[in-house]
Amino acid sequence: MNSGPAPISCRRCGRELVPGRGELFAVSIVAVADPYPPVFDERDLAQDVGAEIRRLVARLNGLDEQQARDQVYRRVVFHLCTACYAGWIEEPAAT
Repeated sequence: MNSGPAPISCRRCGRELVPGRGELFAVSIVAVADPYPPVFDERDLAQDVGAEIRRLVARLNGLDEQQARDQVYRRVVFHLCTACYAGWIEEPAAT
């Protein structure tokens, strides 16, 4: 007999939370590498573009697909109980 979704824990205090009871927040954070167009100056334009491309490819060479993607885009979802959410939303960077 299934009594509903499996319990999850608050990321801050560890309290067990049951989805569907209105006692939690699902927090989604999306981080994107600098989304603005690059800025070039005369010095940049004078560089060997081919050498720069080879340098960038070499940096990516040892990474798997997920590691490369994480350098550009990352999404994290976690759960907070209502009490922890109230404090977190005001100062998300506080420990």
